[in-house]
Order: sequence, then structure tokens, then C-alpha cells
Amino acid sequence: MLFLACAAALAGTTVAVGEEARSFLDRHCVACHGADVQEGDVRLDTLALPPHDPAEADVWRRVYRAVDSGEMPPAEEPRPDAAAADRLLDQVSAELAKASDPSPALRRMNRVEYENTVRDLLGIDADLADLLPEDGSVQGFDNVAGGLGLSSILMERYLEAADTAFDHVIRRVKPLPPATRRAVLMEVKDNIEAVEQAKGGVIAREGAYVDFTPGWPPARVDPAHPIEAGTYRCRVAVWPHEPSEHRTLAVAIFVGPLFGPGQRKLAGIFDVTGTPDQPRIIEFEARMAELDAIHILPWIYPEHVTWRDKEEPRPGVGIVWSETYGPLDQSFPSEPQKRLFGESDTISTVEGDPVYIRHRRGAKSHRVESSAPREDAERIIRSFLPRAFRRPVAVELAEPFVQLTLSRLDAGSSFEDAVRAGVCAALCSPHFLLLSREPDVDDYEIASRLSYFLWSSMPDEKLLRLAAEGKLCDPAVRRQQVARMVDDPRRERFVESFTGQWLDLRDLEFTTPDKKLYPEYDELLLRSMAGETRGFFRHLLDEDLSVRNFIDSDFAVLNQRMAEHYGIEGVRGHEEFRVVSLPEESVRGGILAQASLLKVTANGTSTSPILRGAWVLENLLGQPAPPPPAGVPAVEPDIRGATSIRDQLDKHRADASCARCHARIDPPGFALEEFDVIGGHRERYRTIEKGDRVEKVNYRLGLAVEKGDRLPDGREFANFLEFRQKLLDDSDAVARCVAEKLLVYGCGRPVSVEDRASVEAVLEKSRANDYGLRSMIHAVVESELFLRP
Repeated sequence: MLFLACAAALAGTTVAVGEEARSFLDRHCVACHGADVQEGDVRLDTLALPPHDPAEADVWRRVYRAVDSGEMPPAEEPRPDAAAADRLLDQVSAELAKASDPSPALRRMNRVEYENTVRDLLGIDADLADLLPEDGSVQGFDNVAGGLGLSSILMERYLEAADTAFDHVIRRVKPLPPATRRAVLMEVKDNIEAVEQAKGGVIAREGAYVDFTPGWPPARVDPAHPIEAGTYRCRVAVWPHEPSEHRTLAVAIFVGPLFGPGQRKLAGIFDVTGTPDQPRIIEFEARMAELDAIHILPWIYPEHVTWRDKEEPRPGVGIVWSETYGPLDQSFPSEPQKRLFGESDTISTVEGDPVYIRHRRGAKSHRVESSAPREDAERIIRSFLPRAFRRPVAVELAEPFVQLTLSRLDAGSSFEDAVRAGVCAALCSPHFLLLSREPDVDDYEIASRLSYFLWSSMPDEKLLRLAAEGKLCDPAVRRQQVARMVDDPRRERFVESFTGQWLDLRDLEFTTPDKKLYPEYDELLLRSMAGETRGFFRHLLDEDLSVRNFIDSDFAVLNQRMAEHYGIEGVRGHEEFRVVSLPEESVRGGILAQASLLKVTANGTSTSPILRGAWVLENLLGQPAPPPPAGVPAVEPDIRGATSIRDQLDKHRADASCARCHARIDPPGFALEEFDVIGGHRERYRTIEKGDRVEKVNYRLGLAVEKGDRLPDGREFANFLEFRQKLLDDSDAVARCVAEKLLVYGCGRPVSVEDRASVEAVLEKSRANDYGLRSMIHAVVESELFLRP
């Protein structure tokens, strides 16, 4: 066997390896790693199990990974019996586990968990994650021990975030009664001028402002801007202009500042239906700041072609009017203020100095005061701490926070500022920030592990009540709670976070495809890519469908934009995603043929079998390829006169140090060459300079796609469909990878060679339901790893 890196020479000659393991090494390994030959400076005939020292344990881990991945023995050598290999892996893992001393999975919240927790704790709607630095990642996830340390700079950021959160608790200005503010677009001066000057091609028809693109000029709805912050019911009236029979028009609506910095949040993508006489009324609720705008953007597909087609009228969106009604949240004092300060005869909201609010005169700021400040401050802090720390709090632990608050009062601070000091101190405390911090896993610890796994936030009242009753140690109760939590809307946090990291959806916008090569790419397609993959994952979760569907499925979850991108007929509407049956020989189905995955594994201009192959090995097979050896150059286009990607890689992997890994990486990469950088199925590459011309676009068709290869075990495939079948034949490996990913994410700790038994236990418990995704989640929560300190 040949290993990638050198190992220190192993001292001693005693070989305490089981007879079967020794037989395996003698039969498959010692010829290249024995007394006479030590390829890679690795000797295995003297290897002891249990290992004598950490260096020996590291060699066993490398043996494990090489055998598990199929990298070793080399392809030219006889393959070991699969059952024998599994028995070797079981023994190595078990012995390494006995010899190891696993450290507790101590970690802090990541920044998304922090934002969710503070929001749920205080009942506020505040953007806090962006105030904190990016989190470290371990084994592909940013909620894992080892990647989430603490620093003085981070503590400063936490203090800033806590202060911002406290500001959102108190409503400073008494809200006006709810009212409707409406903008009829063709009564707004800016829109009238845009039509008169034909800016961006906008026109007026049937009393509506007709826009054709999401570009300049924006549809101005200034009279509908709210004049104070709050929650508003928004409505927009639209109808389709010249849509044609085969096209469904869509509009994206964002809420946020009209110009300058500030985050614009997507309220939704909506189908544009109706007529000028009976337009569609789009309705939604949104949190809006003072003078926030409703941004109405036509997302019309295929806009990139129709403007060239003189025989077809150009489609657009007629926007009639827009309105806001609110603020809907009329509570004063605010509900978050009542939650934190409590409702007491000694607590009052006092009117203070006038404040400037555009379009509103006579507004005055308010502050919170108390007629019994010391008693109220102590009560507030003592009541707040158990909720913040997610468990009962001993008097000794609470005392420093209480004394800090009281000391601020003694120093002359206002009642409100004294409470702020105590609350912010709690929100920066290790007892708030750290998860899995207890030496023993009690019911409160289990409650937090469940909630941060499935909701990325603190436990709710139900979980905490069960913890107080000592019931969460009961597996049956945990199973009931997992079922409840997976059906709760807050599970969307799990869907978004897990798919965002496992399937790299967070990187979906990292590259922008070349407009000349991929003119059909637009933001509607981008958003639909993410919607498809999350919808697919959500469907498997809801129906407890097998994780084998990640390899291949007879259905997809599509809207019209994705269906047309894939060449699938009969799906109308971009707004809703639905389960669509696929033909038996469809290349779609599973995640490998989903446009989102294919985009995040490309660079926007070209595809790389290396990048895609490495992605498949790590994220679908759980067998990551090692990094390239130092000094080996990356593959560059047309190196040494190569004319195709296969020629490039053949020249590149002629180096023996590269060939071994490329034998594993390249095959899945070549199978995915059938798909371009935005997930379109192709027979030939697109090019700008050389190739056959294509009507109405600027790109040409170049070389034929090379899509066949041979797997390390010698099995050959001619195309993606045959490769996918090979994966199905090895679907247990994919199920094992999904189980590992769920364990890493759900337990917040790395999964190592020593944890093989935990992974196998999850597989065994979910096997009865054909490795159902929901069943796997239940098995993760029941696993020893989930309950380990």
C-alpha cells in the first residue's frame, strides 16, 4: 500500500493485532509496507493495535481512511473482500476509541444561532449576525467544536450586538393609529417623467406603469412609504402586459431603503396574473423602517431572447398601485419591553424629549422608569437569567449580574441603563454563549442540544418544562419532541443552515456566470435554484423518504423557471414549487443534477472535473480527497497544447504523485461534465471564439463533452446515467455519508475514525425505514454521540 505522506518510523517489534486484522495486513499491505519495502516510509508489519502512542494511532487512522475509501490496495492489486474490509475497519475504530480520551464538545453559538437566540429570548426583530465576524468551519459546518473559539475582539462585538438588541426592546415613540398609505404609480411625478422620457423603456398602459426589467428606473411608490418603523401589511396590484401564451410573468418584491446602504429583504417572488380591470393583489406582511420602500422588480423569462424577437411583443409587468397599512404592532409599551421588564405598578413608560421624525410632528421619545428601582432591577435580572442561560440559575451565579446592575444605580445611572448593563452582561456571559458546557448531560442540556440542532436557537417553553420534569432523558419523549420540532415552522432554520453548508447553497451567489456564454442566466433562475434544492430536502424530510433519493429520484421539486431550464413541460408558475414526476430515463432527479450544486462547483465560465469530483467524494461519499502535494501546479486551460479537459488531466496526472488521487476524483467529475456552469444539460461545450454559430446568442458550440470514465475498482461508465447507477449500487456509502453529516451538525462535534460505531448505529436504526431522512434525524438524537458530554 502506498500512502500520501511520510510517517515517523515506528519503534518496537511487538505486534498486538488480532489474527484477522493481521491476516488482512499481511495479504494486502505488507508487501509494500513491510520489512523489506516501506513505500511512503510507512511500515505496517510492526503496527500494534491498540496503538502504543499517538504516532502509531495516526498511522492506523490513515490505514482506516485508505481502506474505507477504496484507495488502497491500489487498483492493480487484488481487491479485499468487502466483509473483511468492514471487519478491519470495525476493529481499528473500536481499538482507537478505547485508546482515545474524547474531549467535551464545548463550543459557543455561531453568529446565526446568536441572532436567533437573542431574537427568541427578547422577542425582537433585529439583525445581529452581521455585527459578528465570520465563524470558523470544521468538517464543513460552522456549529462544530474546534471552530468556535472566543477572543477579546469577539467579546467586544458581542457587547455591541447585545447593546443593539437591548435598544430594540424598548419602543421609544408611541405608534400612530394604523393607517393606509397608497401610491398610484402613474400619479407619482418620477414615474410620469420616466414614461415621458422613455427611461429604460417604461410605458403607461391602462392607467398602469409598465416595466420590463429589474434595472433602472425603479418603480417609485413614495406615497406608500411608512412614516414610522413597525410591521406593515403591504399590497401591490399588478397585471401581465403582453405575456404570450407560453410565458408566466413574475415579479420580485423587496423591502428596504430605496437608495444607499442598507439591506433590502426579499418579500417573495410572485406570479403576475389578472387583467388591467382585475389585477392581481399581492399581499404580505413585512417589518419596515421609517421611509422604507417597496421595490417591485419584473423578473421576466426569457427576457434575454424576446427583446431580439421582433415578431413577438415584449412582455412586461403593469404596476397599478402599492400600499402599506400599519403599523400593525400597536402595543405600547412594546411586547418585548413587557417580557423583559414585566408588568408592574412600579414600572412606567415616561414621556421625554421631542424627536425628529420626517412627516410626523410632535413625536416624543419615551424611557422606562421605576418607582422602586433597586427592587425592580434585581427582580428583572433574576427573572431574565434562567431564560437566558436555558436552565435554573443558582443564587451564587446570579449574584454578580445583580450586583453589577445595582452598582450602576448606585453610581447614578438611570434605571433603564442599569438594567441594560445587567442584560448585556448576561448576553456576553459564557453561560449564555457556550453550548454543551456542562460536565454531565442532564435534561436541560438535552433540551438545548435538540433546539440548536433543529431550530438553531434556544429551547422553547415546552422543552424547558419537560427538562424541569426530568423527562427528556426518556428516548420515547425525545422522539415525540423531535417529531414536534421537525413539523414546527422553525425547522426552516435547520433546512436552510444544513443545506447551506452540506450542499454549499451559501456559495450560490459567489460566482456570476459569463453573460455571453450563459445569457439565459438571471436572478429568477438563481433564486429558483436554491428553492429547488431546499424544497427537495424539505420533501424528503416531511415524507421521511430515503436518503437514496439524494443519488436518484423519480421526482423533482420545481417551479416553472426550473422546469423550463431542465426542459420539463407542464409546470406553470414561478411562485410555487411542487413535486413533479420525472420520466424513467431523465438525467434529473437526485441532487447531482440540480442546478444549484452544479453552479457552486463551477467558476461561472467553465467547469472542472476536479472541483466537481472532489465535491462528490467529500459531500456525497464521505471520502474526501487529500490536498494536492506541494509544488504540483493546478490544471490550467490548454496546458502543454492540450485541446480538451481530458487531455489536460491526462497530462497533469502523468505525475505518479497525482495519478492515485485523480483516479478517485476524476470519474465523478467527468460524469458531471454533461452539465454546464448553470446546470444545463449539454452535448458540446460553449465557447466564444471557435465553434459553430448559434442563432440569437453570442456564444458558439465547441468540442463535444467528454463524460465517460472508469471508477477506481475498474467499473466503467459511458455517461452520467450510468455513473448514477453505479452510485445507487453503492448507496450504503451515500447513506453513511449523510448520517455522518447529520451527526457532525446535530452533535456539534467532529466525527472521527473512532466514532464509526456511532455512525453505524444511526444507519442501523434508520435502515428499517430505508434510511429515511427523518428517521436518520431520530437516530442521531438517540445516538451515544448526541448524549456524550
